[in-house]
Amino acid sequence: MQKQPSTKSKLKTKGAKRNAKETKFAEQISEDKAVELLRTSFGRNDYGFRKVLEHSRAVQRTALGIAKKLARKGIFLDIPFIKSGSLLHDIGRSKCPPKTKSSIKHGIIGAKLLRQKGLFRHADLAERHIGAGITKTEAKKLGLPAKDYLPLSIEEKIIAHADNLVFGDKIKNFQMAYDCFEKELGKRYAQRLVKLKTQVENFS
Repeated sequence: MQKQPSTKSKLKTKGAKRNAKETKFAEQISEDKAVELLRTSFGRNDYGFRKVLEHSRAVQRTALGIAKKLARKGIFLDIPFIKSGSLLHDIGRSKCPPKTKSSIKHGIIGAKLLRQKGLFRHADLAERHIGAGITKTEAKKLGLPAKDYLPLSIEEKIIAHADNLVFGDKIKNFQMAYDCFEKELGKRYAQRLVKLKTQVENFS
């Protein structure tokens, strides 16, 4: 006969689930404050700030479009986090601009900046948003701290996928993104973009 869980055990499980849900939605920052934080991180580099903000706004529009489609399927998402996370995912570009040797580190640098502000979910997103994520093995080769940098939550996956579709401030189709990653990182990595796209579209 299978042993039934005690009432105390059931309450503990329910409490853990509730606390996890409360934690997920506890960290919020308004769009205005997110933009101001982004602006502050760039200091006097107004051009760099404007370029990243334009890109981030395009990522935000794309991510919200994806979220809207999922909402029609009855899927509940943290929309405020998608809005602010999209704006802050590239905050590390303030220290690691594109086409520089430090560019690949913009995720971990951005995460450090966000953790200093107590924005831990946003920091996780900043670390995990690059391409379809970076594995521990890839991280070692790239000179990053050895761990996995893979998007985990559906919101992280939505923003990472949206970021892959935006070049500068222009929204492109998925085939263009695939071709770009295949040329730069090879077919095997490009296939991971397909997997990420499928996960987002099928909510997994």
